[in-house]
Amino acid sequence: MLVLFYTAVALTVIGFTGFIALNAVQNHGLVPPPRALAPYDCAGADTPFMFQYLHGTERVKISTATGVLEGTLHNNQLDWGSFGSDASQLGFVPPTEISAQDAQSLTLRGPGAFTMPCVRSAPERKASPTH
Repeated sequence: MLVLFYTAVALTVIGFTGFIALNAVQNHGLVPPPRALAPYDCAGADTPFMFQYLHGTERVKISTATGVLEGTLHNNQLDWGSFGSDASQLGFVPPTEISAQDAQSLTLRGPGAFTMPCVRSAPERKASPTH
C-alpha cells in the first residue's frame, strides 16, 4: 500500500514538473511574455501622435514623426522620467495624466489647458496570401 502511495506522489510530481517545463519552453521562459501596448491615435494637437498604453500595466509610450518617449503610469499620473520641458523631442510637451478612459478611448491632460481625446487604433490586418 505504501508503495502505491509513493508511486502516485512520484507520478504527480513528475507530471507537474513536465507541465511547468513544457510551458517554459512555449513561453521562452518561466514568465509569460508581456502583451503589446494598445495604440491610441491622438490627432487634435499641432503634432498628431500615437499614445501606447495597456490597461493594468505601468508602461506608456508616445510616438511622433520626430521622436519616441517612454514613461510610466501611476494613479493616472504620467511620469516621463528625466524628460524636461524640451518640446523639440516630440514637437510638444507631453501630457501629465490620463483623465478618462474606456475600452476604445482615453483623454490625456497636460500643462495649461492641454486636453487631448485619443481613440484606439484599429489592429493591423495581415495580408492574406494570393493564389
